[in-house]
Amino acid sequence: MSDNGRSGVHPTIADVARAAGVSSATAARVLGGYGYAGADTRQRVFDAAKRLAYQPNQLARSMATGRSKTIGVVVADIENLYFARAIRAITDTANASGFDVVLANTDEDIERERAAVRVLLAKRVDGLIISPASSVEVNHLIGARDMGCPFVLLDRRVPVLNADTVAIDNFRAAHEAVSSFTKQGHRRIALLSNSRVDGGHQYLTSPVRERIDGYRAALHDAGIRIDPNLTVFGGGDTDNLARQVRKLCQSANRPTAFLAVTSAVALVLLTVLRELDLSIPDQVSLVCFDDADWTAAVTPPLTVVSQPIKELATTATKDLIARLQGEATGPGEETLLQATIIERGSVSQAPVTSRIEQQSRRGTN
Repeated sequence: MSDNGRSGVHPTIADVARAAGVSSATAARVLGGYGYAGADTRQRVFDAAKRLAYQPNQLARSMATGRSKTIGVVVADIENLYFARAIRAITDTANASGFDVVLANTDEDIERERAAVRVLLAKRVDGLIISPASSVEVNHLIGARDMGCPFVLLDRRVPVLNADTVAIDNFRAAHEAVSSFTKQGHRRIALLSNSRVDGGHQYLTSPVRERIDGYRAALHDAGIRIDPNLTVFGGGDTDNLARQVRKLCQSANRPTAFLAVTSAVALVLLTVLRELDLSIPDQVSLVCFDDADWTAAVTPPLTVVSQPIKELATTATKDLIARLQGEATGPGEETLLQATIIERGSVSQAPVTSRIEQQSRRGTN
């Protein structure tokens, strides 16, 4: 039996008001956090609500105030270290400002993303933080904005949306990583990704595209011809990625250095190298994006591109809340954060035999 005498029925604002000896309107103002009420009155209402185990009706509150105090978060892969850390920072920042978070996972599938956005809008979220699966198919996001639901793009840049965006300067990070190879005499440098490229590079997410562009620019700056065979895509299938990497490593003119665009891709490469008995860094050098905990624990510890994930996600959340509270107006703004290369033990000079062979080839051209 509940304290208000009605078995199985949740206490209402009217019940709280009667227990506190105030009107329902006063109880609603206190519990809703709007309007004025004296300190003694507020305390009586809060005490009554606690005694009755009162829980606010979120849907009713959102209909009355136009706000649900919830933020929808749509990301590609909650198991991915990058997004897992981002979600934690988003949740902490949102909660600190009185917002709850509703999470959706898309697996980089545009149809799942569209469905997730529909569900979150139906739940009357106040705004969205989203990492779009596509830079092209974005009509559902335009529709959300037209319905009055602001959003911030996390990690992904989509210029056509002209939305608030918080991302990493991936071009610069990839350029610096590849330059660390070329300075050590490497000329056969491969880039590994597990992305899908069914529709061409323009359909890749912006971080992957920008890392490819930075990779190519660094090769060009070092006077190295770009070999398209050294850019490998797994298509979302780690077994397929492993097969391609294995074939590349078994070729007569295998790469001496690899840039892995994620730590998950680096794990695939490490497995193949172990199978083929190729050692790091004596025979193969490696740099990977993401400073996953394990990258410092393996032998040798890996040189990584460390991304400020917490700062990225915190900034995106604060930007959205500023929009929701009317503190930010006008067109969307882009914030680019810088990644940092942490040098460890996985990069060394290109093997001597490789350098001699490459010099010989250049001499005969």
